[in-house]
Amino acid sequence: MGRYDEILELFQVEKAEGYSPEEVEKAVERVGRIPAELKDFFLTYGKTPELSGLQDDLLLPDRYKPFWDWEYIVFFVENQGVCQAGVKKSDAGLPDPPVYVSFDGGEWKKSAPSVSEFLTAMYGYQASLCLPFGPEELYWITPEEKEGIERTFAKRPQRFGHWLGEWDITLFGDNNEGRIALVENDEVIQLQYSANTEREFRRMRGYLESVGEPI
Repeated sequence: MGRYDEILELFQVEKAEGYSPEEVEKAVERVGRIPAELKDFFLTYGKTPELSGLQDDLLLPDRYKPFWDWEYIVFFVENQGVCQAGVKKSDAGLPDPPVYVSFDGGEWKKSAPSVSEFLTAMYGYQASLCLPFGPEELYWITPEEKEGIERTFAKRPQRFGHWLGEWDITLFGDNNEGRIALVENDEVIQLQYSANTEREFRRMRGYLESVGEPI
């Protein structure tokens, strides 16, 4: 199984589409260098329609002009621009370097140990919000309800942290037909989930419909 096959399956991608080598090289000229893993993702998946227009956005570094001069190469941006994910320019020579995030122009904090883990986790998070079948609400849940979810559903190995400030995202899913995300800080836990088939949505909802309070 390829590194990003679960993303393709979650979003039911029929044919991946990437940026052209010329477009990527233009971005490289702006920032000096791009890590190999990120460059390969842009070239292979960067323009895939099913992976665009989600809650948050993958961007070539030269498309987010306010951040050209920072010490980070920004490549993923929250939909209102208040949170950005990037790699250190000093790490650009590493094949698959750590990813850092900044919220509202604040301190950059380590979010994931590698580009590949961040992208897999980020698209899993996007899936929990954007797949065709999902509830109409998001939910607050208790620590006890979180423990029930952990016992009931398979925990995915990838995660990321410090999104939109101090939110850490943990993902669950027994297959690549749906994703559950627990979005939490020191005070509260938010639950969100969706699926790409009605069958899987009904299966997840069979347990989750009795969990949490609508936000």
